[in-house]
Amino acid sequence: MLKSFALPGYLLVAMVAALSLGCGPSTPAMSSDWPTSTPEEQGIDSEALADLVERIDLENLPVDSLLMARNGSLVLDAYFYPYLGDRSHDVASVTKSITSTLVGIAVDEGLLEIDQLIVSLFPDIDASKHEIELRHLLSMTSGLACGYAPGEQELFEMIGSENFVEYALDLPVAVAPGMTFAYCSPGSHLLSAMVAQVTGMSTLEFARERLFGPLGIVESIWPTDPQGVPRGWGDLQLHPRDMAKIGQLFLDGGEWNSTQIVSAEWVAQATRTVVAGGVDGTGYGYQWWILPGAFDGIYEARGRGGQAISVWPENELVVVFTGRGVDVRGDITPLLFAALKSAGAIEPNPDGNARLDAAIAQALKPPAARLIPELPTTADLMSSKLYRLDDNPFDTRCVLLRFDSASDVAFELTTTSGTFEMRVGMDGVPRFSDDSPTGIPVGLVGEWTSPNVFLLLYDEVAGPNHLRIEVSVGEGADSIDLEFRDPGGYFPTTTVQGTVVLSCDPA
Repeated sequence: MLKSFALPGYLLVAMVAALSLGCGPSTPAMSSDWPTSTPEEQGIDSEALADLVERIDLENLPVDSLLMARNGSLVLDAYFYPYLGDRSHDVASVTKSITSTLVGIAVDEGLLEIDQLIVSLFPDIDASKHEIELRHLLSMTSGLACGYAPGEQELFEMIGSENFVEYALDLPVAVAPGMTFAYCSPGSHLLSAMVAQVTGMSTLEFARERLFGPLGIVESIWPTDPQGVPRGWGDLQLHPRDMAKIGQLFLDGGEWNSTQIVSAEWVAQATRTVVAGGVDGTGYGYQWWILPGAFDGIYEARGRGGQAISVWPENELVVVFTGRGVDVRGDITPLLFAALKSAGAIEPNPDGNARLDAAIAQALKPPAARLIPELPTTADLMSSKLYRLDDNPFDTRCVLLRFDSASDVAFELTTTSGTFEMRVGMDGVPRFSDDSPTGIPVGLVGEWTSPNVFLLLYDEVAGPNHLRIEVSVGEGADSIDLEFRDPGGYFPTTTVQGTVVLSCDPA
């Protein structure tokens, strides 16, 4: 349960960390090494950007941040409550593009070769895998039996194993390498292990020395597997502005402040289509996606739940998204790009700039608290009762809801890791905690949707996980059903039954 953000059990531990009473809006600290300008100075309509920021805020779209940089200057830097831009964000599978970039730096330094056989670093692998090259892992064409079925079954199995690298290397071969695209996160983890092996340092140490450090990225969190290898497929935490630095680095051919961090040759190679990555014509390079159609020429680092770095060289543009579990970029991106009016500066618009600034400030504010209705009789019947749950993939052993009053509600959960308690906002305003096993703040809002159904809304404030937890109370409150539903569809909907017990053995 404590092995990965992508594992449902680990996710639930994060959900039940003890909550503080709240975290109010604050102003994100500006990065001193990002020059800024008005949108109009870069040929962008500030009124159109204000329209978009206002819409995201008013409709409570699942967006945590939206950044736009053009010609190397930041023109939009917006954050949306409850994410205040005051800490790093879990970027999910955007991590893969960072891992790929570290591979590129290692290739530039002669530590790896693009056509290098992985058996040269993992000599004990089965002979059937002796033809797999580094480039096959980079382009998701390794031929391993991984990523062919919907969902990420192999990723979850790897996370549940004692040795992630051994699990990935033990995957059987499905097809010859280089033939077929299959989205295989365990293969990306092998890339991290390879970087660590040839550099003699952890992938994160190498990143801080060769990539993050030169870019001025000072805050980075990268969880590891049980052997200490950073997760090459996901869970890296970066600030959105630092995500934008990665995009700008690629836009400028691998150069930052007159220093060549990764070669222009690698940037070009990594962001060209190697294999078809989707039926819509989307291409896949070296852990980067290449867009077709109306957005031809754009390449992206993508992560589930709305995380992305988009680079559009033709328009000297970098856009960063972070999201709350549901990817709405398909609705937002056309409106964002519609704000582009010219390759050069357009007429200044002080009123538009002021409106955009006001919209950004408003987006940081919490929702207005609503009146709290009286508790139903069911709340009194179930309050402080401990429910033992049937076996489930979430590693959730017992739960307890305590209703001390209509406004004073707590949710307690026991896992094999221990017991965690958190407060619940009953006025429509979430209560937050920084003290979670993941280190990512979490918040909860609750309401009775019927006399026997209590709904909890969970938000991993700086991460992609957002869940609806519906508690249906049985007759006499002697039993409950818990339904866990992911609005983004990444985790399958799961219903677990619980019965009243006097004590909970987490084992």
